[in-house]
Amino acid sequence: MIAVGIVIYPDIQALDLAGALDCFGQANQALVAAGQQPYYRIFTLSQSKNSLKAENGLQLCAEFTLEDSPIIDYLVIPGGAGARTLTADPIFIAWLQEQGASAQKLLSICTGAYLLAHSGLLDGLTLATHWRFAEDLQKRYPKVRVNPTELYVKSGKFYSSGGMTAGIDLCLAVIEQDLGVAIAQSIAQELVMYLRRSGKQSQYASPLKIQHSAEQRFTKLQNWLLDNLTQPLTVADMAVEVALSERQFRRVFQARFAMSPMLYLLHLRLDKARSLLLCDGYTLQRISQEVGVKDARNLIRLFNKAFGCTPGEYKKHFC
Repeated sequence: MIAVGIVIYPDIQALDLAGALDCFGQANQALVAAGQQPYYRIFTLSQSKNSLKAENGLQLCAEFTLEDSPIIDYLVIPGGAGARTLTADPIFIAWLQEQGASAQKLLSICTGAYLLAHSGLLDGLTLATHWRFAEDLQKRYPKVRVNPTELYVKSGKFYSSGGMTAGIDLCLAVIEQDLGVAIAQSIAQELVMYLRRSGKQSQYASPLKIQHSAEQRFTKLQNWLLDNLTQPLTVADMAVEVALSERQFRRVFQARFAMSPMLYLLHLRLDKARSLLLCDGYTLQRISQEVGVKDARNLIRLFNKAFGCTPGEYKKHFC
């Protein structure tokens, strides 16, 4: 039997915890229903058995402490605001490093990635986290290669997921490896979700959440671009709008936004396309015209490259 230990701590994200518990628990239920023995022994552990609260106020109490925990085969590290706090605890980090050497698999969900990154276990390896925290995680831990787009990533024995529900995708992938596609598919059906979601995290990020600049002229520029997406805009047009030479504009823009002006414009076009896909009465051809991509086939290509799914697949997921 595989021992699945799930770490809990103050200010944990309750959905991260529940998703992992339900996935591995449902796998056991499916096996028992088929006349087989449970495959996973699932338990929670924490630094003490004292009651603690999740981010949403849910009261929790661990079954084991770090010291008296059984041997762990799969260690699951949920995310939550408390994960960033827990990185400052040398006792926990030392324990996590020990688990990195002994456990068969280590799974981080969402911002649980901060703990794996802080441990040094992922130095030189790829780690996924929620798209909103990817930039901060990369700055804090430059030795880790942060992937902000995939729903989940496997780096040897280390597994990491993006957002909260992506943790369920990750657990289903592990269960499929262990028990086969039929069991994993039955769990996905019970949870009313896809066994393998198409696309990447970027398709779930909020539209038009492009990095803003504190400078008013760049805020005005973004508004101007949004008002003129149907036009064939150039870098020269943008430079005129903010009263800079084209050369100076390119340099300043790159420094402020960490991307070229034309890439920024493409982001705006594609985010506007995502928004319009969720509105009634917008055909793909009409959306293409509204965002300044004249050929609908070109929009499909650009959309798929950016978000890992076609416009049709995106609309199917969210409508």
